[in-house]
Amino acid sequence: FRNNPTAISDKVYLTCGIYESLIYENRSIAPLLQSTGMDVKYVEARDGHNWENWRDTFRNGLSWLFPGPLWMVYE
Repeated sequence: FRNNPTAISDKVYLTCGIYESLIYENRSIAPLLQSTGMDVKYVEARDGHNWENWRDTFRNGLSWLFPGPLWMVYE
């Protein structure tokens, strides 16, 4: 992909914990995705690669990818 970046979607939501081992790879892929014309939102969380990070960022990611009224049946 890095050799021939191509838009694979209209929007990409990318989140990464600052304590993840792949933080540098995540930081470098965001501008590459943007260079293809995709709308990219990159968010770093003060966490690692774990359930808590995913749980805390999942709703914001879905809301950004699919804007509109929220229907959270578990609330």
